[in-house]
Amino acid sequence: LQHKLNGVGWTDDVTPYLFVVDLDDPEAEPRRLDDAYGGGAFQDVAGMDPHWGGSGRIAFTSCRLDRPDDTTVRDVYAVSPEGGDAERLTGGGRSHGVPTWRPGADELASVAGDPDDPPAPAEVYLVDGAGEGDEDEGVTSLTASLDRTVARGGEPVWVDGAVYLPVADESHTRLVRVDADGTAERVFAAQGRDRAMAGFDVAADGSTAVTVLSDPTEGTDLYAVDVADLDASGAGDGDPDSVAAEPDLLRRLTAVNESLLDEFSVPEATRVEWGSDGWTLDGVVYHDPDADPADGDHPLVVAIHGGPMSYDEPVFSFAHAALTSRGYLVFRPNYRGGTSRGRAFAAELTGAWGTAEVDDVAAGVAALVDRGWVDPDRVFGHGFSYGGIAQGFLVTREPDLFAAAAPEHGIYDLRSAFGTDDTHTWLEAEYGLPWENPAAYDASTAILDAGDIETPLLVMAGGEDWRCPPSQSEQLYVAARKQGVDAELVVYPDEHHNIGDPDRAVHRLEKILDWYETHDPAVDGGD
Repeated sequence: LQHKLNGVGWTDDVTPYLFVVDLDDPEAEPRRLDDAYGGGAFQDVAGMDPHWGGSGRIAFTSCRLDRPDDTTVRDVYAVSPEGGDAERLTGGGRSHGVPTWRPGADELASVAGDPDDPPAPAEVYLVDGAGEGDEDEGVTSLTASLDRTVARGGEPVWVDGAVYLPVADESHTRLVRVDADGTAERVFAAQGRDRAMAGFDVAADGSTAVTVLSDPTEGTDLYAVDVADLDASGAGDGDPDSVAAEPDLLRRLTAVNESLLDEFSVPEATRVEWGSDGWTLDGVVYHDPDADPADGDHPLVVAIHGGPMSYDEPVFSFAHAALTSRGYLVFRPNYRGGTSRGRAFAAELTGAWGTAEVDDVAAGVAALVDRGWVDPDRVFGHGFSYGGIAQGFLVTREPDLFAAAAPEHGIYDLRSAFGTDDTHTWLEAEYGLPWENPAAYDASTAILDAGDIETPLLVMAGGEDWRCPPSQSEQLYVAARKQGVDAELVVYPDEHHNIGDPDRAVHRLEKILDWYETHDPAVDGGD
């Protein structure tokens, strides 16, 4: 049923297994563990997450339901490296991943979400290694009280009986320490709110942590900190704005982009807030260090994050620099439907695409105009994946917002996307089936309002993007051109739900920059 996957292509019925290799005997044949096999709709992307525990058993994830490729449910199993039957440790209908054994104990931590409740935060669960896969027995959430999701790519790291992991917290990736009794405490205030955590791990002896921090002006690099200092300078007080008074606790280990930063100007980042429909929202504005946003009348690029269950925080980005160095402010709004503010915030957009985020983005632009930072006639759309989807709604429902837009790798017809992309399980969880709930699908389909498009569109897609198929971009392009709206379609052959080839990545930025300039009313020859 899961006949294709983005980045994988057409799928097959080959079953993946775990093998054990004896490193001390190079002549020995690898040994297949016959009951340690995978399964599930996203098996070919997610893998089996194997983790070898100190007690000798190997934990892994798999789906062994009757229709494993029609669900995102994954359970945790454990198997002896000698073979034999695998023991199922979970069975609560959750999507488990990255099981990690607790040192010296027969239990593990796992990150899991609820496939039937899309806006619910992904939580960390303590799993009894001697469990029997019953729905509740032996499986306990350690982070339910936080109402915050584990950050994308976050993995539990055990230190002295506690788990460290990054969570999404108020538009900020924040390190949390969780004890086995469920006590959760925010730590590592030395990170601050002006840079993002992109990775975290701890040395085997538990003494030193290493984190990847992305700083808008300094690049993305490795930093070390003593584990004992993670609680320093007010950390754990629950205040997401808490900043350490002792930044020297961090030891910078790399300077990956030093030559680039020495030669070119990179943007500074400022957090901003505005109101929309009773909510106080936030976002990030990037600007050239020599340009003060308060000077006013800047052109603005509204860069909308994907997901939509994601969030933006200050990060180092070459794409941001390409825009700010040419005089643009870059605005990244954290609209309702994103993560980091709990389930209720994420649920605002569940099953209702094209509603809350449209109002929030438009209100954010209006707030920057009211501040005197932005020329309202020089606002441009930008965004990839759901950032492209949101632009489809914005140009049909707020047609006067953008002077030009560049929706990339998006979906604009929800019904025709079902079954042609790789996310039918996600869409069914959020919207039901299109033949059973057609009204909901149509309400979230921008192409049905294409008669209202007036905005010049640069529509971009990947030729083998099975997350947001290129046929979706073709529909939006043709709809605009049918009405005489200036539009261009760019499809990158062989590219998936990204642009990986360096030459094409450069070409993409050049096309976007040229499109904005061509339709900038302040530029000679602009529309």
